[in-house]
Amino acid sequence: MEQTVLDTDDIIPGTGHYEWHLDGDRLLWSNGLLQLYGLPRAPDRGEAFFSSVHPEDRARIRREMAEVCARADHFEHSFRIVLSDGRVRHLLDRGRVTRDAGGAAVRLSGVEMDVTRIVENSGYSIGERAGRVDGSDGRIGDAEILGAVFNDAPVGIGIWDHDLKFVKINPLLAEMNGLDPEVHIGKTPKQLLPEVHDIDGVTNLLQDVLNSGAAKRDVEISGFTPAKPSEIRYWKEHFFPIKSAGQVTGLAAIVEDVTEARKAQETIDALLHELNHRSKNLVSLILAICRQTARSRPEEFLPVFQKRLESMSAAQDLLVRRSWQDISLDALVRSQLPHFAELIGDRIVLDGASDVVVPATAVQSLALAIHELTTNAVKYGALSKDEGKLAIAWEVIEDGGHLQVTWRERGGPIVSPPSRKGFGSTLTGAMLQSTLGAETEVDYAREGLTWRVTFPVQT
Repeated sequence: MEQTVLDTDDIIPGTGHYEWHLDGDRLLWSNGLLQLYGLPRAPDRGEAFFSSVHPEDRARIRREMAEVCARADHFEHSFRIVLSDGRVRHLLDRGRVTRDAGGAAVRLSGVEMDVTRIVENSGYSIGERAGRVDGSDGRIGDAEILGAVFNDAPVGIGIWDHDLKFVKINPLLAEMNGLDPEVHIGKTPKQLLPEVHDIDGVTNLLQDVLNSGAAKRDVEISGFTPAKPSEIRYWKEHFFPIKSAGQVTGLAAIVEDVTEARKAQETIDALLHELNHRSKNLVSLILAICRQTARSRPEEFLPVFQKRLESMSAAQDLLVRRSWQDISLDALVRSQLPHFAELIGDRIVLDGASDVVVPATAVQSLALAIHELTTNAVKYGALSKDEGKLAIAWEVIEDGGHLQVTWRERGGPIVSPPSRKGFGSTLTGAMLQSTLGAETEVDYAREGLTWRVTFPVQT
């Protein structure tokens, strides 16, 4: 005799597994499924199976099975069976379709669960749910409405019985969990998702909904699932009881994956914190420039202070466009030479790789230094004479751990060391040493000024 018992264990009472090999029309049932149907062995053929289905449900199940075999990968059926003693049981059947290389369905495998108690407590039979309101006038039946809402909702939906076991789950929630829908049926959240944070607390919350009959809304749950086992996920869930005749018979949940929204908010919070920190530093720097300019050049305070603020503003624009990330040194240098763009490539030579970047924390200080050097070059140095030339070079040195920028002027007036050091010297020297941990050197050679700064950068 051909083997008809499926070699699998049904660890959940009231459930059973099956395989229907369509190519040979052969049925394999687990012992649990045989017990559900009250049969000593599985039906020999599919047609014999339909003899156990309630007469009012047979045509519908035949039609749905034909549609499944034609184009579905997963399926779900609710129907009634009639036992040998005349008792009627309500079953929930969920499974998957296996197809051959040509796309033809060759096997149906799934699990069936006895949901008689839930259906009877609801006072609404499966047969009634499956029928149309009125097939003649084209109105949509209750089952079609509920099915569309349940299966196509943009949120996850799960339904549990009084023992906190899944009796129904929509495709989106199953996808969130990373488990096939039929795997959920008859199992508790703790069995399926042990890596959810405080899963015992979640279980207690579900039990409280059952005991109190009160909904729990906006519950945030986090943890790991088989869908993305190495990435923490966050969900906002709303739990509410299912009642019939005033009695709680189960509960349901609506689940939203809010991981991306949570990450976006964390990013915004971090940016706001950083912006607040940088704004305070910027205000402190502006106040220092204001005081020093007023002290060293009171007669020219307004134009000098305005130019220095414009330098900082140009650097700030670069930082904002780059979302406060490291920026190109080439772009930074050009931002400080807006009035000499036509000289770049002729009297002004930029020599450095375009992919060399300046840490965001160094941008403002370095921009002010370049601005001061440019101002001095226009008033006293190479840019004050038509034949003068300026070379700005940069390179990464010492195994990529430091960045060196060199400013070299030639062809201008004869150079001599200044008689006193003003705030410009502070911007190109002490300030860089303090804010960047930099080393600076300056050479007042007769043929032209050479200035160099070297500071550490992250590798």
